[in-house]
Amino acid sequence: MQSGTGAAVPNAPPPYVPRPTIHMWWLYLSVAASIGLMYEQLTIPTLQDVWTAIDDFWWVNVPILTLVGLLFVYVSVRRLVYFFSKPTFREGPYVLGRHQWRANNRAGPLWCNVCESIVIGIRSYVVSCDICGITAHGPCALRHLRAHHQPKCPCKLAAIPASCDAKEIEEYKKHVWVKGNIDPLDTCDLCGLFCGSILALSAMKCIWCHRRVHETCFETNGLSSVCDYGPHRQLVLPPTSVRIRDARPPKSTPVSLSSVKNAATQAVKHTMKITSLRKRSNSTTALVTEDGSTPKMAIQRSQTLQADALSQTADADTDLPYAIEPPVGTSPLLVFINSRSGGQMGVYMLRQLRRWLNPLQIYDLSVQGPEAALLQFCKVPGLRILVCGGDGSVGWVLGAIDNLSKTHVLRQPPVGILPLGTGNDLARILGWGSGYSDQAISDFLFELENAHISMLDRWRVDLNGEKRSTMNNYIGIGVDAQVALEFHEKRERSPSLFVNQFINKLWYSRYGAKNFLTRTCGNLETKIELVCDDEVLQLPPGIEGVIITNITSFAGGSVLWHEDPSEEYTYTPPNSTTKVHLGPASIQDGLLDIVAVYGTLHLGQLQVGLSKALRLRQARKVQVRLIERLPVQIDGEPWMQDPCTMDISFHHQAFMMARTTEERDTVTRQVGDVLDWAGNANIITWAQRDILLAEITRRVHAKDNPHQIPMDPSMFN
Repeated sequence: MQSGTGAAVPNAPPPYVPRPTIHMWWLYLSVAASIGLMYEQLTIPTLQDVWTAIDDFWWVNVPILTLVGLLFVYVSVRRLVYFFSKPTFREGPYVLGRHQWRANNRAGPLWCNVCESIVIGIRSYVVSCDICGITAHGPCALRHLRAHHQPKCPCKLAAIPASCDAKEIEEYKKHVWVKGNIDPLDTCDLCGLFCGSILALSAMKCIWCHRRVHETCFETNGLSSVCDYGPHRQLVLPPTSVRIRDARPPKSTPVSLSSVKNAATQAVKHTMKITSLRKRSNSTTALVTEDGSTPKMAIQRSQTLQADALSQTADADTDLPYAIEPPVGTSPLLVFINSRSGGQMGVYMLRQLRRWLNPLQIYDLSVQGPEAALLQFCKVPGLRILVCGGDGSVGWVLGAIDNLSKTHVLRQPPVGILPLGTGNDLARILGWGSGYSDQAISDFLFELENAHISMLDRWRVDLNGEKRSTMNNYIGIGVDAQVALEFHEKRERSPSLFVNQFINKLWYSRYGAKNFLTRTCGNLETKIELVCDDEVLQLPPGIEGVIITNITSFAGGSVLWHEDPSEEYTYTPPNSTTKVHLGPASIQDGLLDIVAVYGTLHLGQLQVGLSKALRLRQARKVQVRLIERLPVQIDGEPWMQDPCTMDISFHHQAFMMARTTEERDTVTRQVGDVLDWAGNANIITWAQRDILLAEITRRVHAKDNPHQIPMDPSMFN
């Protein structure tokens, strides 16, 4: 009798393999014989047999071959015409009141909004307007590019002359309807039935509020003629809120966004005169203490300096082309897009946002910097900023805001991120993800409206006593900077080899493997010295990289360590028995985290989540002494640094918009909405609103880190 453990019997076949029987052998032989018979009867047709079959069925093959040939010629000629049409409709600066045509190869039947005929034939390549979305034949669009010929279908007007009277303003508030080219699955906002069609130029769509209606429903249901600017009216800047200072009609004098740059140059000359009014402390890390300045004193100083600065920059405002006064209770969105980020995704986002917002709210960073737009919108209450790009674009915009805030020309507006770059570490920390997916732009705008305010520590980096840059994410010294430097130099020499993010990661892997074999940054603890809060930090032996980080995301999504509320973080320095307690990381606690890595293999393990970095210390200020020439990177910008002294100190805090995911985030957002209401109602000043919101945000998140520093009121001075 076998035991319950199921012990195997010696020399017995496995229980799942059946014993071959006579019937099974007979079945195998029958199948083999059938296959052999079929193979013998199979004949391979010769070339003569093929031609004979063609001769027998010529009346079928000739028409098919003719249709295939004509289709090939049609597609080839159409592609050729589309290729040569690109220079005609190339990207240029936005001109007020004019269509921004762009050639495209959209699939499906389309109708021309100019001649109201279907787009067919070889010559009828299709173009569409980035601003209003209308479609036209290429020749129809070319005829309307002439300055003396006004288009039959006017484009979305972003601003109105300052001389408009009340009656004209009411006309500008009405819907602007575009006929046809509506998706067949779209429904009418009045009757709820499908309204799109590919068989005719039917139904209408408002280019401001994006409502879709049947023509019959529009005539019979009495839809209000006044447009409410759709579901994102809180972010949209209506054309009646933007006045052209020149007072001449836009049709005779088109105003381009590029003209803002010239006006900004003159405005900067005026704003630089007020730098002597600054009364900030020499220390950028002055904190609120029991015997120091209070928020009330900071508000009073901010009000006095801001009033003096604005009075001296009043003349500079007249040099700007537009006067902007948004509706009360709204928060207009100013968008900066790096159209070169994310491949073609940057251009796609540029087109989509131009259709949902006022085109004067959209600026392309590949054409001009952010300073001109910030000067144009400096007095807009409730302003929000969206940066569509990578961490470099975000740092560029934050730096421009910082420069204008120092002269009290611009207050600190909250900044949101739509990630389009390759790293996007800051966007990950704020909850916006690693990159833009297939999410509809309208859904993203809804999330942006519901975002809450989060403070971001920004750090000043000095080399040998002179300012080098401002750090938002991290500073890397050693192996990580070496890999980034080799990658950067290769991309500068051969940009055609870096076509997408996957190829970029392969190049990173190659240089990482190279440094794993050569160990160019080995024994880093003997090549640098770290002083944290005036105490020398003993580095562990065998490390190849030191990272001084403000956020926990590193090098395109590598999580340096995972926060665990139940785990107590401690570190024991070499040759010591004293444990150093480390609190949870935060982007608004006024603390830097110093971590170490043991090489490129360790970095690879961090990338896939198999390991974590070695946390060494948290500090309010850090001094790095380079004993040898070493690679260094700041926020992804690598270079080789000679021996020097690098001082990292607290600079200020910036307002950022983070995605709302938790209940406490909802509380912060609701408090921010109340403070915005108080600012719009002139109950409190915007300077008071900024200080109160910063302190409330700090206290809401203080539960996670009770050791974070209080708010620095000097950032508003």
